[in-house]
Amino acid sequence: MTVHYEITLLNKAFTSGDFSLPNSVRIVELQNQTKVREYDLGVLETEDLYRLIDSKSPIDFENIYVRDFSLREYRRLRKIAEDAVVEIGPWKTSRCFFDCGSHIDFTYSNFTGGANFEESIFYHGTLDFTHAKLCGPINDFSHCHFGSHKVLFQYAEFLGRETNFEQSVFTAIYVSFINAALLTELENFKRVHFMSGKVKFHFADFGDGLKTFEKMKFHGSLFDFRRVNWGKGKVDFRRAVFTSAHVTFEEMVMTGGKMTFRMARFEGGDLTFRRGDFGPDEINFDYVKFGSQAINFDGCTLGKLSMMNTEVRSSLDLRLKSGNEIDLSSAYLYGVTDLNFERKDTIKTLVLYRTRNLGKIVIHWDRNNVRQLISDQNFPDSYKAEQFNLIKDNFARNGQYTDEDKAYVCFKRYEHKVLRRHYYKKLGSWGFLSSIYFHYRKIVFDRLGLFATSPGRVLLSMGIIISGFATMFLLTELLGWGSIVNAITLSDHLGLVSRSFYHSAITFFTVGYGDTLPTGFSRILSALEGWIGVFLMAYFTVAFVRKALR
Repeated sequence: MTVHYEITLLNKAFTSGDFSLPNSVRIVELQNQTKVREYDLGVLETEDLYRLIDSKSPIDFENIYVRDFSLREYRRLRKIAEDAVVEIGPWKTSRCFFDCGSHIDFTYSNFTGGANFEESIFYHGTLDFTHAKLCGPINDFSHCHFGSHKVLFQYAEFLGRETNFEQSVFTAIYVSFINAALLTELENFKRVHFMSGKVKFHFADFGDGLKTFEKMKFHGSLFDFRRVNWGKGKVDFRRAVFTSAHVTFEEMVMTGGKMTFRMARFEGGDLTFRRGDFGPDEINFDYVKFGSQAINFDGCTLGKLSMMNTEVRSSLDLRLKSGNEIDLSSAYLYGVTDLNFERKDTIKTLVLYRTRNLGKIVIHWDRNNVRQLISDQNFPDSYKAEQFNLIKDNFARNGQYTDEDKAYVCFKRYEHKVLRRHYYKKLGSWGFLSSIYFHYRKIVFDRLGLFATSPGRVLLSMGIIISGFATMFLLTELLGWGSIVNAITLSDHLGLVSRSFYHSAITFFTVGYGDTLPTGFSRILSALEGWIGVFLMAYFTVAFVRKALR
């Protein structure tokens, strides 16, 4: 939307309330070359304003037109230093039109009673509040149209109860709050519309109250909050819209309070918070749509990063410096998400519940302590099982097969816990039967071979079982319950211990030489060992082939 104004000097007086002016202008507002409205304003000469400043009288006008107001010119006329502070009493020029050839200049001003420019228009040239001091209680720029070529609030100080830019429109190609100090209890930029160009706040200092940019719209090329000190208190960007701009909060600092971008939209360009310090509290991106090219939190320090129900169609760098929790639950991840932290203790909790990973997550099981990140959550075991399953599938796609096996084991263990509790409740008084069954499953599938992910573990289990049965054969013969005898006339020269281990091994592997024969209770043990041997050899084959094929 392009807004222009046609200004025509009228040869008639202007009267409004208790004051009248000898001249007036007609303002015609055009949007995209279409006439929107037309109205008349009284012409107030700048020298009349200068005289009011001289007397430090309150300035209170509505519906006036001022051209070429300049404190630089005021100092020249009064022959005072160029950087001398000009004391201005209570200022109220609401619904006024400030026009110029080159500059509207409020530099080095001190508004001792605050400044009210509500619904005013600043047109042409450069609007300059550099080194201005606005001392409230309310500094009101709400519903203004900043149509100047440049708008400068560099090194300005906003003091008092409230600074209000609500629903103002900036069509300037450059807006600067660089090194500004916005120290009021409330900084209100709600529904502000930056139409084009660059907006810079870097090195600005904010107070400890609420900072709200709720429903702000930005259509320019650069939105710059580098090295901003947000102080304490909430920072609110809810429902803000950023189009194709590069948005940077790099190296910003918060000492306390929550920053929220809930339901905001980032439609293009990069978004970076690199090396930002959010203090111990939360930064919230719940229900945000990211169409950005890249999102970067590399080196950030924060309490909690919440991106629940977000839609991320770009690369996402979450390599924090330190933090307590990253919550990506119910998020849709379409690009590369980098969680490969430098230190094992970088974060304490990673939440991936109901996350849809349609891209790639860069993370390592041991280096990034994934098991602990998920296991330590205060969530039900079913939630943890789902998250381990998601990580397992991600490792498989990335070719991290060793990490995949570890994630799969954790998934199956938590799934086992969930099923055990489910059937225990379902069977009621017969629940103890489910406990027996699931203990059996835990031993056979988990302890013996880590759910067929570890052929080495299966081999170790085989050795333990062969030794265990050999010991039982030995004890059986010592107790006189049975024995292992030579089934052929040829002497084997084996002692009791050697014969027990030999018989256990050939029985486990079902060799069937027939040179030894169990008697008594040893026959039952031999039958049981033969069945276990067949099972574990098949189990080993599955685990080995699974490893070999990958």
